[in-house]
Amino acid sequence: MNGHEFNRPPWKGDEYSHRDGTTEVVFMTEDGRVLTFREYPDVETFEQSVATAAYRGVNDDVASLPEASAFAGPDTDQETDDDE
Repeated sequence: MNGHEFNRPPWKGDEYSHRDGTTEVVFMTEDGRVLTFREYPDVETFEQSVATAAYRGVNDDVASLPEASAFAGPDTDQETDDDE
């Protein structure tokens, strides 16, 4: 499928692959708004994507979240600070 062709609103966990190599995942929907996160294949692609965006500084709520490894399930092989 291309785009959002499900005849339903976006759901948490819906994942999309963009032509530039980024991956976008729906994190939350509320009051008609959609919160997603994107993963870029490299720094250059990220910089190209945000080149025309207005930088708004650091979002303290997001910056204070634990590292991604804190959300890893028990069956993953991700390293943690305790492994070092």
